[in-house]
Amino acid sequence: MARQAGSPVRRLFLIISMWFCLTLVGVGMVSAVVFTHAGLGARSLTRLMVHDLSIFFVAGGIFCYFISSYLTKPLDRLGEAAAKIADGRLDTRVEPSLKRRHDEIAGLARNFDLMAERIEALVTGQRSLLGDVSHELRSPLARLMVALTLLKQGPAEEAAENLDRIGLEARRLDTLIGQLLMLTRIDSGADRGSPARFDLANLAQEVASDADFEARARNRRVIVTQSDTCRFDGFEELLRSAVENVVRNAVRHTAEGTAVEMSLRKTPSEALLRVRDYGPGVPEEMLSAIFQTFRRVANDRSDGAGLGLAIAQRAVQVHQGAIRAVNAPQGGLIVEITLPYPRNPSQT
Repeated sequence: MARQAGSPVRRLFLIISMWFCLTLVGVGMVSAVVFTHAGLGARSLTRLMVHDLSIFFVAGGIFCYFISSYLTKPLDRLGEAAAKIADGRLDTRVEPSLKRRHDEIAGLARNFDLMAERIEALVTGQRSLLGDVSHELRSPLARLMVALTLLKQGPAEEAAENLDRIGLEARRLDTLIGQLLMLTRIDSGADRGSPARFDLANLAQEVASDADFEARARNRRVIVTQSDTCRFDGFEELLRSAVENVVRNAVRHTAEGTAVEMSLRKTPSEALLRVRDYGPGVPEEMLSAIFQTFRRVANDRSDGAGLGLAIAQRAVQVHQGAIRAVNAPQGGLIVEITLPYPRNPSQT
């Protein structure tokens, strides 16, 4: 490794030395011509040039070596760090001394660390997601296999119940896989198309209408309390998915006989979409965690897979927006989606 690390130093040293020597020879030739015209003798001229050139060669060689080392050694360290990351050691970072330099290499080192942190976070997230997906798929598959076994071996009068169970678990698997695909598409940017202008108020009204139709069967309602006209540039279906997931989550958790309240308010710089339910709320320490994949509150009895709010967050982030959850003072949960839009009033 030491031999490999020294090779770039030697190569750069030879290149710099070569140019230094050529420059020195050129200066010597010019000096010889000048001194000859000035009447200096050949012996004196030779002695002067040998003495001065020897000093210049030694000093130049030392200077070239230190310049070569100064430029190549930090690059070697960056190369070693990159090789460690390629070997799977994702926690590798460059030496702090490189980031304290006062040249472009310091900026390169800082960008390298940012890249390494991002890669580590992405890989760790993918590994965690794979483990969570495996765990989430195991439970409905296990129940599906039990129901199938009971259907084959159990009494005939229980066949209808076991078939219903198989259908329920199949629907849960279909929903889970569909949400996983949606999450993957959002992260990859696939099938997103180009952003287009649409009416955010119409989108909110349509989502509320569809959710209200479904909620009535469960003795719940979805109402729109405010809807400011707001033209928005973005991916309409992606935002529709985000709002639908938030509203359906609210419908699942709001108490029977209550209504989920939606509002869309326009400000000079952004649109604020607010969804409020009248359910049990969320523990304070879980308010940010509920937007992570497969994160559910401990006492959650709903049939959700824990992906809806994660999808909503990713979709909002694509539009440079933000989403947050707070507990309402009188009970229930409030989810707020903030979306920036063009400042020109004619465009909003």
